[in-house]
Formats: sequence, structure tokens, C-alpha cells
Amino acid sequence: MSRENVKKFLIGGALVLAFALVFGNFVPRKAGAEEASQRIISVTGQAEMTVKPDMATLNFGVETNAPTAQEAQAQNSVAMNKVIATLQASGIAKEDIQTSNFSLFPVYEYQGEKPNFKQVVSGYRCNNTVTVRVKDISNVGAIIDAATKAGATNIGGISFGLVNSKSYEDQMLAKAVQNAREKAEVMAKAAGVQIIGIARMSDGSVSVSPAGRMFLSDAAYGSTPVEPGQVTIRASVSIDFTF
Repeated sequence: MSRENVKKFLIGGALVLAFALVFGNFVPRKAGAEEASQRIISVTGQAEMTVKPDMATLNFGVETNAPTAQEAQAQNSVAMNKVIATLQASGIAKEDIQTSNFSLFPVYEYQGEKPNFKQVVSGYRCNNTVTVRVKDISNVGAIIDAATKAGATNIGGISFGLVNSKSYEDQMLAKAVQNAREKAEVMAKAAGVQIIGIARMSDGSVSVSPAGRMFLSDAAYGSTPVEPGQVTIRASVSIDFTF
């Protein structure tokens, strides 16, 4: 390489190095400034309340057994129609009664002795289940009694809730945000800084679930005692406050 080319190479390398140093120093300073302007306090705000339920959901089922599948299904239809008619007569709206399960299958038994026994069909079993929403929980016990008398052979899956929980959920969500702010203020004060804004806020969860129980006497709910208790509405939010 000639002396002139060497000189050009050295000058070009020096320029590249100079640019690298300038822009290399510039980028970290910018990133550091952004980090300083986004100093955050991350907190989770929570809130909950309990209220009396105003709705109950439960399942009513009918099981029938017969020598043939057709007989088992026919008997089941008659029995379930009677149960549904009784539920409607007890004040349950048609739209609050929904079929949730139907099954028809053979029942087997073993005949003979080992090792020569064999499996044979001994009959057929039919199950039909409806899920019912009771919007007057003071009537739950009486409805259970009426459905049993009408032919329901399986009753269960009872749960209590709210017809319209949105207003309660909104209240708890707002209180969860307030709780988060209070936590952040306490932390900021202890650290000797001041909250100046919010960098990020997300809805953690809002739920409605059973809580403590409250016993209701037979006189209020008929011969079947029912304990609707209370339901709990919970909300949580995650917020990043800037300082």
C-alpha cells in the first residue's frame, strides 16, 4: 500500500472512530433521561364488599330405567314434562329453565362365572337435567319440595348470585383505584418524593363469588331449609404511578 493510501486509510478510520464516540455517548444519555422521567411506583389496589344474593341457580334431574331405550326415554319425557310444568306453576319463567344435560345409555350386567362370564344389556337408563334460575330466593325451598313431589329424582348444583351485579362491580373497581392511589401516596411520602402522574393502569379482575352463610328458617322457606348466605364482589387493579 502506498504512503498516500495509508494516509487516507488512517484519516478515514479516525473519522469513523470520532462518529462512534460522539453517537455512542449520545444514546446512553438519552436513554438515561427517559428512565429518569419514567420513575415509577407499582402498586395493586384492591376492594371488596358483601351483599345479600337475589337469585339462585340449581339443577333438577329425572332418571328413568326400563327394559328398552324407547321405554326409558318415553317415561323420562313424561316425568320431566311434569317437573317443568310444576316449576312454571311455581313462578319460574320459561326462559329461566334450560336443559343442561340429556343422556340415554344401556345398563350392563355380568352373567355366568369366571372365566366364562359375559356382559349383557340388562336395560336402559335415561337422564334429563334442567338448570333453573330462581329470582325470588324466598321461594327456593318450596320450589325444591314441589319439584321433588312432581318426580325430580336428582337435585343439586345450587348456587346464589345477583341478577345484576354491574353496579356493585363498578363501585368496587373505583374503590380499587382509590386504594391503589392511597398505597402509592404512602410509599411516595415515605421515600420523600411526590406522585406526578400515571404511566400505566390495568384492570386486574372483578369477580362475584359466594361468601359467608346465613341460615334461614323452615318457616321462611318451606320444609326444605336453604342457606343463601351472602356473595362477595372483589376488584383489583394494577397501576404504575410516576414521581
